[in-house]
Amino acid sequence: MYLQNLRIVTVLAIYIIDLAISYYLHIPNNPPPLDNVGLMYTDIVYGLFNPIFRDIVNPDGTPNGEKINNKWFNNEVAMKLIASERLCPIPYKDYKFEYPPIIGLIWFITTCTSIHITLPERYTGSEYYRLSEAIAEKHYILQSIIIATFFIITMLYMYRVASICNSSLKRIILFVILPSTILYTIYNWDIIAVALMVMALYYLVNEKYLFSGLLLGLSISTKLLPLLFALILVYDILQKYRSNNFSKQNLVNISIGLIIAGALPYLAVMSVSYNGFTYFIDHHYHWYCENCIYSIITQNVWSPYNRVYAMVLIIVFLLITASIDIDFKNPKEVLTIALISVIISTALNYVFSPQMMLLVSSIAVLILPLRQLVFLVIADVANFGIMYLFFKDLEARQWLSKYLGINMRLEYAPHTPDSPVQIVAMIRNIILILILLECIYTILKTKHASRISIVAQPSAKSDILQS
Repeated sequence: MYLQNLRIVTVLAIYIIDLAISYYLHIPNNPPPLDNVGLMYTDIVYGLFNPIFRDIVNPDGTPNGEKINNKWFNNEVAMKLIASERLCPIPYKDYKFEYPPIIGLIWFITTCTSIHITLPERYTGSEYYRLSEAIAEKHYILQSIIIATFFIITMLYMYRVASICNSSLKRIILFVILPSTILYTIYNWDIIAVALMVMALYYLVNEKYLFSGLLLGLSISTKLLPLLFALILVYDILQKYRSNNFSKQNLVNISIGLIIAGALPYLAVMSVSYNGFTYFIDHHYHWYCENCIYSIITQNVWSPYNRVYAMVLIIVFLLITASIDIDFKNPKEVLTIALISVIISTALNYVFSPQMMLLVSSIAVLILPLRQLVFLVIADVANFGIMYLFFKDLEARQWLSKYLGINMRLEYAPHTPDSPVQIVAMIRNIILILILLECIYTILKTKHASRISIVAQPSAKSDILQS
């Protein structure tokens, strides 16, 4: 018991250190660590808050019409916020927001709170410009608290799942100390989706289907990636129900959970603003091939063929995975199917942002054998390198050219296939695809061996009776 408690305390200590580092790296307006903007960058501040709330006003307090037109649907609300009214602008309705509804709700709460506790009742445009920096800092603190809370939930439920799968606590420690976990925790909102999906998996293997459906639905409303696992899961359950191997009540429970938490939030966004919902869909559909495997073929991140290749391969692997009869009494098999679905939705997608690695690694560390874990760590380090090298692309090219004699264009172009950024992204992608193939092969081989064993048993009994 003492050793077990010591291990738990160790995990918590490592967690606090990890979170402190991630928080410190991304504090707004601080000098970039190691003079590397890639270590400082976060979607929370530089991807969303600054373009929506800070950049819309010039230093002299006058509105920046171009920035407002680019990011806002309701210019009047933007103008009032800048001029003198302490408002709570609504994402999707008042301004463009490209993240799913759960993140939109969290974002609305933290931006509204930050605005109201920072701005006085009356102020000028120049005062708004000056105070917007303080709003950004308070907003970052509130977002960090929420993310830290979900990180704790992730650790607790990873521990519960690990106990069911007889996995070592060291595997959870590995997840916490992975470079991508440290860099990308307070970077985007993926850890929220991770927490919700790990919770959904825990309740699924414990046959709590309503809870599992609700949590899996919430994870879909936080990040679209778990949708693939939900499709595979529902298809498998329907097949079991038709074969009288799954109760109607359990089918209804998980379906209700998925509909309430996974579909209704998107319908709510559509009811708030159809334009906002359309922008959300268009933004993701027309996004470029971000760190995707297909740029090797097309040599162009904006090529529409990247999406074609992605859709074809995702459908093929989805059908292969859906053909597997999931044994819900085998927790490792359930987690393996979840891992397969997550790798399909990331490594085979035309968008694989580096923060998405958290969803892969959180499940992978719990079930992969040691040999595959070694390659997972390599993939994670490469994934860390994407942002580490992104703003240092030119310097990395110069270093490779000077010290390794590699002939490449000496320019800042982190999206081109010959970029060091894309090279480390390809290393990550290829390793994950190899892990995907091995997981599918192993589970199909196990299923095949099990069927042969079942067929052989009656024959063996018959031989004994005859003798």
